[in-house]
Amino acid sequence: MKRPLENEYPSFYKNYVDGVKTDNIIKELRDQVIDIQALISEIPENKEDYAYAQGKWTIKDIIGHIIDTERVLGYRAMRFARKDKTPLPGYDENLYVANANFKNQTLYSLGHEFAIVREANLALFKTWDEEAFSQVGVANGLDVSVRALLYMIAGHAIHHMKVIKEKYLQE
Repeated sequence: MKRPLENEYPSFYKNYVDGVKTDNIIKELRDQVIDIQALISEIPENKEDYAYAQGKWTIKDIIGHIIDTERVLGYRAMRFARKDKTPLPGYDENLYVANANFKNQTLYSLGHEFAIVREANLALFKTWDEEAFSQVGVANGLDVSVRALLYMIAGHAIHHMKVIKEKYLQE
């Protein structure tokens, strides 16, 4: 599958799309299951509920947010790949995190949940052809292609793994 062009996604996702360094998005998505598991295994127990500043999410919140975003963007991709032209709403990631109670889960359980959600999405994404990947729909009032959604999913995870490494684990 070819990389999405800049007109296939909202400009505020450019950093996520550009963060994906491979053209094999399915392999990148598959490899991230291992990458996130490895990252989680490096996090000391006393850092699981740590936030580096007032008002920032904890590591558990970030992993939960990655899972929520995976679900939302994966759902959008499925709808658009199936040629559903119904405009889809945006979502408020802060509201989702505030109401998810990630603090009551273990980091291990969140890592396991991520792997399950990602594997379910991959099973679906692998069935699509170029026609499905090139479909465009409207989410949050903006056009986005299925291909771009897959890059956004991967780039989003890359971004947050980098944040965890740089802002949470560098002390």
